[in-house]
This record gives sequence, C-alpha cells and structure tokens, in this order.
Amino acid sequence: MVYLISGKKNEGKTTQLKQLFEEKKNAFGFIAEKVNDCGRVTTYNLVDLTTGEKRTLARLASLPLPEDWGEDFSHGPFKFSLSGFEWARKLFMSATNAGAENFFIDELGKLELDGKGHAELIRSALESGITLYISIRNINIEEAVKVFGIKEHSIIKVN
Repeated sequence: MVYLISGKKNEGKTTQLKQLFEEKKNAFGFIAEKVNDCGRVTTYNLVDLTTGEKRTLARLASLPLPEDWGEDFSHGPFKFSLSGFEWARKLFMSATNAGAENFFIDELGKLELDGKGHAELIRSALESGITLYISIRNINIEEAVKVFGIKEHSIIKVN
C-alpha cells in the first residue's frame, strides 16, 4: 500500500510525515529538512528518521559547495548532490535487509516525475511491496500515480 501525504508548498507535509513515522513500528525512512538563512531556503538535508544522521542533498547554486560534494546537477536555483540521492537509496536497502514494514520518503516532486532525484528509489520501493508513505504536492498526485504506476494508494491530506 502507498500512502501519499499531500498538501501545498510549505503546508506541513514533512511534519505530517514525521508524525506518522513516530506512530509506526518497524519503520525506516528520511525527511528533507530545510535550512533557512535570512528567510530563504539555502540548503536541504536528508535526515534518517531512525538515527538522525544527515546528508546534504541540495544547496543554492550561488553558495560554496562542501569539498566532498561530488557530482551534481542543477534544478532551479539549487545544485543537487548525486551522493545524497545514493545515500537515500542505501538507506532503503538497509531497511529492506532489516525487514522493514514501512518506509517514508520525503518527497516525490518534479525531479522524480522527470526520472531524476529519488525516482529510482521510488520504483524499487514500489516493487518491494513494502508499505510506503510519500510526501507529495497536491498538484503532482495524478501525474505521479501515472508515471510510477501506483495502483493501490490512499491520500492523506495534511492537517
């Protein structure tokens, strides 16, 4: 089963995802934590919901990148680290090896709909049969269901 945590931009999808995670047993996954500077998002960090470990996923292209950044690609004003997406895929593999029943992904957006970002992870997770909780903007639900072939799903609107 796939649960799509839906809402508009900055409406609380990540917060809802964290709350749902805390209610589940044998759950693994990650959120994308925003880092703000002077009222503007400058960085996105992936945070392992089980351990709290963090990996930088994206930074404003105008800011200096860490020395260990590695390969990346641009989308809008951000540079995205390929190693951040790889870290998320490894987190999923570790969860499945541990017998996880639930996995949380923040978020399925335009990158994934274009076959980038977490697209490979989402496809693997869907094939695994694990119960998924995925945050997504309302406007992307219909396309995501079609692009990823999501059959059985339920929409959870942000409170």
